[in-house]
Amino acid sequence: MISYRLNKRVNPRSPEDTRKYYAFPKASGTIELRELARRISRESTVSMMDTVAVLEGLLQVIPDMLLDGNIVKLGDFGTFRLGISSEGVENPDEFNASKIRRTNLIFRAGKVFQDRLKCKLPYFSGHSKLEFLSEFYQHIHRGFVF
Repeated sequence: MISYRLNKRVNPRSPEDTRKYYAFPKASGTIELRELARRISRESTVSMMDTVAVLEGLLQVIPDMLLDGNIVKLGDFGTFRLGISSEGVENPDEFNASKIRRTNLIFRAGKVFQDRLKCKLPYFSGHSKLEFLSEFYQHIHRGFVF
């Protein structure tokens, strides 16, 4: 089950209302690349080292593809794209690249991923964490070609 903590915050849609407590996710740890590769390799016929190589390859290739103006879709896992934050100008002729403040990495989870995060998962309805991870990795594996 997802862990959470409560923080008293202003509702951004009604700043003048009384502050209320809102739930925020509480991380239980960090999974590093090697651990992710180890777990994926347990659920497939791909070795841990081959999995690490593929994940490292994604780290090398995806940023280049994004900077070339592409949207990168990884099947049911999700889609990466770049966004831009810039100053506004009154006239298009006044705009130049110096008005761009930064780029933002935007990730949109695929439907399978979203459904799992919306608590429509076996894990959240009483099944074991191992069953949840097994099914999740099977869906990820279908989206990648190893």
